[in-house]
Amino acid sequence: MPRRTRWTLLWLALAAIVVIRAGDRKPHRGVILDHLEFGRRLMAGEDVYATWKSDLDAPSKPLHAPYPPSFGLLTAPFSIVHETLGLTTARVTWALLQVLAILLLLRAIWRMPLPPPSTSEQERRWISLLVLLLLSRLLLRDTHGGGGNLINVAMCAIAFADAERGKEARAGWLLGFSLATKPTQAFLLPLFFLHGRKRTVGHALLCGASCVGLSLLLLRGDVAPWLRWLEGSLALAQQTDAFAAPALQFPEFEWMNQSLRCATARWISEVPPEFAQRVAWGVMPGLGLSATAASWSARAILFAMLAWLLTAAWGARHVINAAESPSRANLRTRQFAAALAFSLLASPLSWKGHHVALVPMFCLLCLHSWRTKSRSTIALLAAWFLCCGIGQAIISDDGDEWLNSVYVMPAFDVLLFVALLRARSNASQ
Repeated sequence: MPRRTRWTLLWLALAAIVVIRAGDRKPHRGVILDHLEFGRRLMAGEDVYATWKSDLDAPSKPLHAPYPPSFGLLTAPFSIVHETLGLTTARVTWALLQVLAILLLLRAIWRMPLPPPSTSEQERRWISLLVLLLLSRLLLRDTHGGGGNLINVAMCAIAFADAERGKEARAGWLLGFSLATKPTQAFLLPLFFLHGRKRTVGHALLCGASCVGLSLLLLRGDVAPWLRWLEGSLALAQQTDAFAAPALQFPEFEWMNQSLRCATARWISEVPPEFAQRVAWGVMPGLGLSATAASWSARAILFAMLAWLLTAAWGARHVINAAESPSRANLRTRQFAAALAFSLLASPLSWKGHHVALVPMFCLLCLHSWRTKSRSTIALLAAWFLCCGIGQAIISDDGDEWLNSVYVMPAFDVLLFVALLRARSNASQ
């Protein structure tokens, strides 16, 4: 059997596993139910945030409170499939879109400017498979539950690859639609701008404005949902105490929220007893400082990381009508991947499923270790897999919750961010 055929069969088998798992889930489980209802409400002109209870075991709560109303533009087609062909068909079609997103994400990464020499087809195949294995827990979490993180990350990656190839209009509309449906990656806008992709940023803003306008049209001109989302988002971003109940019934503190904001609150201040008792293995005490000290610690770390990233972006900007070395373009690719990791740390809500945004970073680091045999990079990736890539099926639910409580994932986000930018610096010398 030809090698290409064997690889095709392998990818088809992996895709089938993902789709079957998603379609076979219990009827009342998964965030996909929230997605379908959100899209249906937007199309019907109803209050998209009205109380909702998708999971029979969970209490009623506002539907998708942290999502903007325009998120429904992504899910509305699947809500139509749900109403006409049933829930299983809607689950399967959404899972097929997620599989397509994985394939397009990997294709976009290998179309980005990479360090010379050019990657071979064999390299791309093996590294892609290695990355899928390393991140399998996160990928399966996003696809099984019906999350949309892979879809949004894929759109951002395609936008970057297109912008680097001069297709800035298409790049901008893809980026704009991704940010309009889920603005977690908003930090890509200043990055693209500093890279010299002003037309991409302009088209992204135009697309975002169009999505807002279309959502208002579907809501029959009712601006209340948008005002509610803006008020809740600003209140959550400004909230000093990460353990306090957020305004407008936004999601409350959970150990699974692996944002830097929660990590600093856990270690700089003190964990309230009602949250500590949820960790069966116990919670080590924090420093006991004030919530304000924890909040400003997170902001200081994020400011330093953002300043480093944007300064590097300006140094690697695309200069029109000037000869450009491949190394400069490669720096922009590394900065794009680092920006995705930074967004995970900066977001007030950063669930584990959101960490599929690390796919571009892992591809670059695996490529780097594949070629250079860098022991430090290999050790970092192996340590990440041992601490973050092994699920509760092996370490139990209690062990998984304990790892959440010590915040190994945001710690690795910082380490991966630094490793990628340092590798970039070494490549440029």
